[in-house]
Amino acid sequence: MTESKRETERKYEPSSSGVDGLPDLTGAGPVASVTASGPEELDAVYHDTADLRLAGSSATLRRRTGGPDAGWHLKLPLTGDTREEMRAPLSDEVPDALRELLTSRTRGAPLRPVMRIRSTRSVRHLRDAEGEVLAELSIDEVRADSLLPGGGRAEWQEVEVELADGVGAGLLDTVEKKFRKKGINRADSPSKFVRALRDTGAAAEGALRPGHATATAPGSPGRYVLAYLEQQVASLVALDPAARRDLPDGVHRMRVTCRRLRSCLRSYRSVLNRRAT
Repeated sequence: MTESKRETERKYEPSSSGVDGLPDLTGAGPVASVTASGPEELDAVYHDTADLRLAGSSATLRRRTGGPDAGWHLKLPLTGDTREEMRAPLSDEVPDALRELLTSRTRGAPLRPVMRIRSTRSVRHLRDAEGEVLAELSIDEVRADSLLPGGGRAEWQEVEVELADGVGAGLLDTVEKKFRKKGINRADSPSKFVRALRDTGAAAEGALRPGHATATAPGSPGRYVLAYLEQQVASLVALDPAARRDLPDGVHRMRVTCRRLRSCLRSYRSVLNRRAT
């Protein structure tokens, strides 16, 4: 049995003064008070294929213990700062329901543990005048250990701001303005997993963004055709979980994408390798 929710969050790098340099967010937009809790000890093992197909498509799958939401977590990208998270109870093996939702990304390759990330987390809740939580600000001391051959260890600090359900994204912009004044900037990695792969040396630079269009001559017909095909393939992969869950319009959107792919392959056969396509 799985649960699903959408999360909207942004990650930040602390300034040179560390987490002690975080601004007081009381009075930032609708924030009337800030309450603190923690620390919590979180221990997550991330799973992927041997060639990191999930990371390459901006998906993450982890088994986490500690904290209030222990279990299996699958995160899939939506738009902007928003992702969809599906959860399943703790078990020794990847739950079948989550494994199935990753079929378009794994394409049959087995999933295996590739990274262990432990975090010591302190939490600050941003509340409105009625005491309702508007957002959760997490301060993480992160330790990552690669489980892949040749990988190492990395440590860093990270700040994360996640909106509560129903809160507008404008609050994130307000918080970010406060952060920038203190020299706190957005993290350059979309997730702890991607940063851990980079910082531990488990994934070579550029390995997580495969593509063929940029390998062709600039301005050539092939470059434009391949770029379009890659866009449609990425759309097909991203839509697959929605179709499997019978979400509204999921199957229809996949069929439209398939028709576009077929049309492009047929119309531009003169610049494509027919043996491959």
